[in-house]
Amino acid sequence: MIAADNRFVGTTALVTGGGRGLGKAIALALAARGCTVTIFARTAEQVAATTAEIRALRGAGDGVVGDITRSEDVEAAVARAAAAGEGRLDILINAAGGFVTGKALDGDLSAMRLMLETNLVGAYGACVAAARHMKQTGGGRIVNFGSLLSFTAFPERAAYGASKAGLVQMTRVLGVEWAADGVAVNCIVPGMIQIETPHPLIAQGQLNEERLLARIPAGRRGRPEDIVGPVLFLASKDAAYMVGQSLVIDGGWLSYGYI
Repeated sequence: MIAADNRFVGTTALVTGGGRGLGKAIALALAARGCTVTIFARTAEQVAATTAEIRALRGAGDGVVGDITRSEDVEAAVARAAAAGEGRLDILINAAGGFVTGKALDGDLSAMRLMLETNLVGAYGACVAAARHMKQTGGGRIVNFGSLLSFTAFPERAAYGASKAGLVQMTRVLGVEWAADGVAVNCIVPGMIQIETPHPLIAQGQLNEERLLARIPAGRRGRPEDIVGPVLFLASKDAAYMVGQSLVIDGGWLSYGYI
């Protein structure tokens, strides 16, 4: 078992998108270090399974089923997490999100609306709801999740890229707006992380794995544990003086300009 971490013992966190993937990995990492974690996910099965794993680690965990695009669901999740902390909510990890691809000229506005509502408006609502609690109790940490497409472009990713680019700018604005209240808002930008094997887009022929690996100076795709450490840093008091930043963890993909 991972040893308790004094940065997180006695703290309370809400992890949106905590039922699977990176959200789940982060929820378990926080719980293992002594944080009381509430997860928010779309399916009861994911919530039940992840909550059971959290409780097995430290005995403190809760879960809420809901949709990040529904403000009432988000408010309920924030309230549940704060109640678990006896009124305190110290950490919000905004890992919930969606992904679509498609040629812009082949579709209508529905994909753009879906991505903005899921990845940007939903995250914004969670930030606002959490910050209201944090400001009343001395501050907190919010970690949003961007994308490499926040900064660069892939064809057929207009809706997704726009939503994630907006998330980075939203992080900057909320960071400077709330810093004086002790609410630190920052963003993690993961690279190509290996969660499912094979990667769905590789399996669908939308990504070429050989070309992908050639573009990563580290020579491999990332693993969930490559993201967990930086997230824990941003979620702790160690990052108290970071405001509105986006931390890219991608094995050098974004910096590399040769191929």
